[in-house]
Amino acid sequence: MFSITKMLCVPTLLSAWICGTYNIATAAEVTAVRIAHLQIKADQLEAFTKAVKEGMEASLRLEPGVIALYGVADKNDPTKLTFFELYLDDAAYQKHRETPHFQKYFNTTKDMIADRVLMEAVPLELRDKHNTPH
Repeated sequence: MFSITKMLCVPTLLSAWICGTYNIATAAEVTAVRIAHLQIKADQLEAFTKAVKEGMEASLRLEPGVIALYGVADKNDPTKLTFFELYLDDAAYQKHRETPHFQKYFNTTKDMIADRVLMEAVPLELRDKHNTPH
């Protein structure tokens, strides 16, 4: 069974662990932000969720330029997903797209997605507990 709670917690915990353990860049140093709004085919939601979790874990573990990857599901429609991705810079994002784990995710999930809206953004202000003065 698909668990929205697990989907929300896994990327947050992984990114917190990676950033805390390896002391890599923080949100304040990010220059590349990507946001994706996806509509997943209902009968593919469980398989999509599995693939995205696997891809996120590998990206955070293997790529220093991937700062954070967050995925959330619409409370009223779990097939509507939004992803918020933070990269050190545009080069890190491009490198991410070329990795074997991203290519696996992309090729595995491309037919599971009914609709996608992608947005490139620039940071206005990114704060978290680690880069906010007390």
